[in-house]
Amino acid sequence: MNETENIQRLEELYRRLMGSDIATQEEVKAKAEIISLIPQLKAIILAQETPEAQEVGQDLERLYEMVSKWNPLSAWFRDEEELVQLYFDILSKVRLFLIRHKGPTEESGTLVSESLSSIRQTITQFATVVEEIRVTVKTLLEIISPTPEVHARIAGLSSRALELERRIDDFQATTGNKTEADQEKIERWKQDLKKLKKQIDTLRKLAKKG
Repeated sequence: MNETENIQRLEELYRRLMGSDIATQEEVKAKAEIISLIPQLKAIILAQETPEAQEVGQDLERLYEMVSKWNPLSAWFRDEEELVQLYFDILSKVRLFLIRHKGPTEESGTLVSESLSSIRQTITQFATVVEEIRVTVKTLLEIISPTPEVHARIAGLSSRALELERRIDDFQATTGNKTEADQEKIERWKQDLKKLKKQIDTLRKLAKKG
């Protein structure tokens, strides 16, 4: 796998991890793949033997360490704000590095195009997550009759609610003192769970009316 394929895959994994429908086991597999890809990308970049390459290599090492510490069983990737931001920032930096060092070649043009596409996809991803969290009753009331999509939505939200309940229970059951950040995370999860249950109840009522 060359550097272009490597960074493409890392970006694909990032977008998948930012999704709202990813299961815990998928996150576990994604983490394992990320920590295997980063050293490969780092080795390719360090082969340049320049001060800039050394700096980018150090950034990738930081990302590797943070991903290694992340526990998918206790926190969704998208909830790890520092990790999410670091991942995005460093991959953007790596793309720029590769574009500069490849010069005016066909592959560098591809990198530029893919970089812009990646940014657009990431913005769309964030917008989708926000929209899912902020689904309003007004939008739901526009549903005239129950459809397969409505039932699929109920099933998806119910699955997500169960997963969130499990994470809350597992995290609260862990031994050791909880930091202030831990408490804030639990409260955020509880608020998300409350919103999910409200959305599920509303959808079920609409489905019955139909």
